[in-house]
Order: sequence, then C-alpha cells, then structure tokens
Amino acid sequence: MPALRLEGQPVTIDDVVAVADGATVELAPDVVDTIARSRRVVESVQQSGSAVYGLNTQLGAGRDTLVAADEIAAFQNRVIDNHRGSIGDPLAEREVRALVLARVVGFSLGGSGVRPELADAYARLLDGGPLPEVYTTGSVGASDLALLAEVAAHVRDTLPFGAGEALAAISANSFSIGVGALAISDLRALVDESDAVAALSLEALGAVGSGGSLAPFDPRVHARRSAGRQQTARTILARVAGGLLDDAGRTASVQDPLSFRTVPQVHGALRDAIALAAAAVEAELNTAADNPLVVLDESEAGGALVSNGNFEPLGLVLALESLRVAVAHAAGISERRIAVLSGLATPLRRAGRNTVPGLTWYAAADMLAEVRHLANPVSASGTTLSEVEDQASFAPLAVRLLQRQVLLHRQILAVEALHAAELVASLDEAPTLGRGTRDLAAELVERIGHLDTGRNLVAHAVKAVSSAGERDSIDQ
Repeated sequence: MPALRLEGQPVTIDDVVAVADGATVELAPDVVDTIARSRRVVESVQQSGSAVYGLNTQLGAGRDTLVAADEIAAFQNRVIDNHRGSIGDPLAEREVRALVLARVVGFSLGGSGVRPELADAYARLLDGGPLPEVYTTGSVGASDLALLAEVAAHVRDTLPFGAGEALAAISANSFSIGVGALAISDLRALVDESDAVAALSLEALGAVGSGGSLAPFDPRVHARRSAGRQQTARTILARVAGGLLDDAGRTASVQDPLSFRTVPQVHGALRDAIALAAAAVEAELNTAADNPLVVLDESEAGGALVSNGNFEPLGLVLALESLRVAVAHAAGISERRIAVLSGLATPLRRAGRNTVPGLTWYAAADMLAEVRHLANPVSASGTTLSEVEDQASFAPLAVRLLQRQVLLHRQILAVEALHAAELVASLDEAPTLGRGTRDLAAELVERIGHLDTGRNLVAHAVKAVSSAGERDSIDQ
C-alpha cells in the first residue's frame, strides 16, 4: 500500500481510510520546514518571557499562573498524566490509526508549534510500530484531550516533550475527525447497500404482488433536484435493468407504498447529508485547531502565538447531527418495506414454507427504535466543567452514536434483503432479476434454509448486502 505523503495538499476521507487500513505517512521536506518555522516562533516567544497559555502558564483555571523556567520539562509530563482520564473500551486499531493521522496532519499545518522530531515520532506510529491503547470515553468535544493524552504518553516513552508540546499534542479533535472520517466512509458504502436492497425489494414487490413501478425513478421526475436524489434514482434503474421490472409490456399498480416510491427522495437526502458531513470533516482535518495557534508571517519574529477557540467543532457536530436524522429516515423506510414484504409472505408462513423467521421483522422494528433514539441531538447537552471551560460540543459522542446507527441500519437492511430474496425464491417460476440484484438474491437464497437461527441468517445477509453494495458502486 503506497504511503500518504503530506506535502501541503488537502487530505481526504479516502486518505484517512487508507492510513487506517495500513498505509504509512511521510512528511515532505517543505512540510518539515513549515513545522520547523512554527517551532522557531514558539521558541522566540518563550525566550521573550511573554506569558502564553500552556507554554509558560498552567492550564484551565490556572491560566494566569506562570510555570517557572526550570519546571517546564516536568510540566509537560504533568499535563500529559493529568489528562489521561479516558475510560471504556479500547478503540479499534483502525480508529487509533485514524486518530493519530489526524494529529499528524494537524502538526503538518504549522499551527501547533511542535518540533519536527515530535511530528515525525507521531508519523512513525503508523509505520508498523506498536500503537497506543486509547479508550473510548472521556472527551466532551472541546479537543479530545483525554484520548490524545494516551497517544502523547506512548510517544513520551521514547521522546521527551519540549515547552508547549504537551498541550499541542492534546489540543485537537482528532478522534472526532479521524473516526468521523471512517464513519463517513462506512455511510458512503451503506447508502449503496441501501439502494441495492431497495431495488431487490422492488423486484419482489413486482414478482409476487402487483407493484414494482419504475415511474418514481424516471430521471424527468428528478430533474434539477439534488445530486444525491438524482444518483439514487439513476442507480436503482441501473440495478433493475434487464430484469422483470424492465419489461416494457409489464403492467404494474399505479402507485406503490411510499416506502418504495420515495426511495430517491429519502436515500438521496441521506447521500446529500453524507456529502455535507464529509465536507465538514475534511474542513476540520485540513485546518489547524490548536490553542494557542502559531500564525506564521514574514515579519522579523516570523509569526505569533494567538489564543483562540478553534477547538470548538460545532459546525462539524451539527453536520453529524443532521446526518444521524437522515440515517433514521433511511432505516425507517427499510423497516416499512419489510412490513410490506412480510405481508406478502403470509401465505408462505401459513403453509410452513418459509425459512426466514417472520419475527425477524420485529427485530428490525426493535433496531429501528434504537436508530431513531440515536438521532436525537447531543450537541445541546453541554455542561460547565470549570470556570473557563463552559462550552462543549460533544463531538465524540455524536460520532459514536453515528457508528452505532450504521451497525443497526446494516442489520435492518439485511432483514429486508432476506424477506425480498425469500419471496422471489418462493415462486414456481423464477423471475429474471436485474443485473444489480441477481447475485445478491442468489447468494441469499443459497444460504436461506441452511442457517439455523435468525441471528445467523442476518449476520450472513449483512455480509452479502455489503458485497452487493460494493460491487454495484464499482460497476457504476
């Protein structure tokens, strides 16, 4: 896997995913020079004796208390140790790598004022060495202090921190940005999977019932509408192409239930929300959020250290909050399609011919209730933590709730796919399915009846749907 070379270019969500999956990181000479220039500004200010937060003063409520020059080194260790307050389950390795990358990118922008060797030490964490163990809970979204302190403690074992570097190492929203990028990537895949399953359900509705109209996906309906909506309509048509719904002589009901008819509107809104959230994540990833912030210029001093509030990522959080609402709507119409398909499968259950347990629908309804609950806002849940830290975005919680939604939504889609595949397989004469659904249906039908519990069925269906979404997105 090629290395990600940081040379001043914008870093993307795909870059974060690549590093999370094992790519290494290199700092280009120009970036190293920027970091060195930034550090010289910090050292110049330190020598001047001017009081600067976290450089030669204590933190938080002690912001106006100076740290003696001979205590600076010990102060770095105290800052790191005092902030190691995260608890809960350890982050997955991919998540730790994404978090570390986000901090390395921050260092590369020159706003942190760290030494080049510290930035390089962080980059080397991604080069096959042992990763720090970072715990899930402990950040309120005003910099991921407690989580980043675990990384700093790990690096400190091999490289002492210089003046101001302990604060620079932890003063960033690296979890919210890095792991948020991974969640966005998962959602990009999830919306493709949602389209694939909705297309299969539409075909089941047409094969067993009287529905399956393609009129709601006509490109003329979506002219001048959002990009996400147009893409969903286009991909549904592509997935059913060549199948039973593509028969020009076929007669369908004049209108299908809304959960089928409004797929472009709902899935399209989710696509649009993903695009907005992705832009917000990449904006935070590629801008410095350090406090104090090193601002470089061409003056004799080379720049200045400026106190600020860039660590407040409310714009990012609001995008994630909106995205979680969109996920709830997409999961909701999936559950409603399950209800329709379950009704069509009633004769199978009465005859004892079904192999998908009918109450998997209830499991989907249970999961949907949780998905909807997780859509509630958390950014308005701020609390005062000290006399100065009186605003917090709760960005990490917003990301964790989104991750949970993705997991649940995937299982709801799996239940829908199982219902659709069983209906298609129940017909005496197998219908011809579209190019974007036939492989998914075939894989599910092969497994239905060979797995003994609803849990096993759904677990397999999640994998099958994921493969179908990936395959279809590549084909298009």
